[in-house]
Amino acid sequence: MKRHRPISIEGNRIEITTARLSAVLEGAELVELRNARGTVLAQRASGKRPAPVELRFADGEKVDVGANAPVRVVSLGERLAHVHVADENGDVTLRLLIDDQDRLVVEPSAQTIRRGLCGVGWRIPGIAKRLQLVAPFFQGCRQDLTHPLVAGKYWEWPCSWEAGFVVLQGKRDGFSVAAYDRLNVPKAVEIGGEERAGSLTFHTLAHGPAADSVAVGSLRWVIDAHDGDWTVPAGVYREWLHRDIGADRLKALRPDWVDDIRLALQWSGNAPKVLDAVARVMDPRRVLIHHATWRSDPYDVNYPEYRASREGAAFLAKGRAMGYRIMPHFNYFSIDPEHPEFARMTDFVVRDFSTRRLRAWRWNGQWVQPPQAYGRLKGLRDEKLMYHLHPGASPWRRLLTERIAAAVARHRLSAVFVDQTLCAWNADNALVENLSMAEGVVALTRELTELDGLPAVGGEGLNEMTMRYQSFAQAHLFDSYHHNCPHFDELDPVPVGRFLYGDLCRTMGYSGLGGDTPESIRRLEVHERLGALPSLEVRKPDDVLKPNPAVRRVLDRAKA
Repeated sequence: MKRHRPISIEGNRIEITTARLSAVLEGAELVELRNARGTVLAQRASGKRPAPVELRFADGEKVDVGANAPVRVVSLGERLAHVHVADENGDVTLRLLIDDQDRLVVEPSAQTIRRGLCGVGWRIPGIAKRLQLVAPFFQGCRQDLTHPLVAGKYWEWPCSWEAGFVVLQGKRDGFSVAAYDRLNVPKAVEIGGEERAGSLTFHTLAHGPAADSVAVGSLRWVIDAHDGDWTVPAGVYREWLHRDIGADRLKALRPDWVDDIRLALQWSGNAPKVLDAVARVMDPRRVLIHHATWRSDPYDVNYPEYRASREGAAFLAKGRAMGYRIMPHFNYFSIDPEHPEFARMTDFVVRDFSTRRLRAWRWNGQWVQPPQAYGRLKGLRDEKLMYHLHPGASPWRRLLTERIAAAVARHRLSAVFVDQTLCAWNADNALVENLSMAEGVVALTRELTELDGLPAVGGEGLNEMTMRYQSFAQAHLFDSYHHNCPHFDELDPVPVGRFLYGDLCRTMGYSGLGGDTPESIRRLEVHERLGALPSLEVRKPDDVLKPNPAVRRVLDRAKA
């Protein structure tokens, strides 16, 4: 009897069989993907089809590769093969492997003569319509691939694609694609729009600067089928992630009181009466307060200056005496160009990956491009001009941690909130002191947990990098930072983030938490479904003493 080969090749046709799936490729193009029962998971369409590979260049150009290009397939054994595509625009290789866990591994790489190559993407076309996308976008969603909330969008890790995997889920089965990536390689997943409906493209990206880059690759995409719901493949990813980062050690670093918190209050002012009012409905020891206006400077001005105003210091002292856990607001990478420390930090300002412009936040009622001229670095403080520093730079981390440590000691803080920690982009100056921005965020939050008194660290947004040393995170809702996006009412939230790292970092609401409008009520409902802490914005005592029905529901949950 002829023995079955896991990878069999005939010409350019490749048939792959594992215990849980089977796949057929013609060159680099996936023809079909089935589970062990033969049920179709993905199948290319007849007629015009998207090319199997996409190259991306630093100037923003995207080039399809492999539709009609010469192909060469090389067998390297029963479980390994190479597919070489010689296209006009570049040479592409797919390394196909069945790993020791009997999963299909696809590793794309590309080389060009043209400089500026910054990404190679491999496409899975024709995903079965019965399968929905379950993905760690905005803490988790489940949508049809053609739904306008996700279709045609490009999700870059880790800022918007919060963990490196997706699940395609049916009623009782599905498949997943994951990057079990220990090197924190830049990557992205793209969901097909009108021309590529029902497809997913997995992009391996190059660290900046990419102007002279001629090759990209070295990231494995692991494809596997499963029976059961989305938690089956997500559980495999969670087990790997927790083992890789040493989750038990990280849990031990959290202050004991973190698990006692039952209610989170956002955007607190300095009104002592609010503290008194909340104490009438909740034990202050169970309440966490994000304190954004404690400084002597206005909000988002003159960072990294962190000194309390008289009102802010009084609020902190009263809240501490009553037993509240209060997190004063800091910022992890913003610096005012008029601050005296800016001059020695200019070499570490983040530069945009494509344009190489200095990245900054500038707001005068609307977002405005930051100046790129030396003569315009001053005189714009009323427009909240703040440049972004690369957290890989130890001079910046040392300066910031020293200033936060001084505030911790001065006000006997048990927690700090470090804003914008989700902002970790691939940049033109991607690596500073061997750290990417994502790795720099981890370094900063780790260093904060090493301060005397072990303060709990809160941050903005949550992903598989920031959750490591954060105890709390403001969770953004789907593309709805301050206002609900179009189709928000059609969102199907799934607690992927809570499932992955809820025992390491607890999420809380961000904005629009008053429960006084239909939009706000919906936001509170979505936060609840995602497993966030009961969260409210409380501006005045009557917000909790005479609550509207939505706020009452939040308070009842907090007290339950």
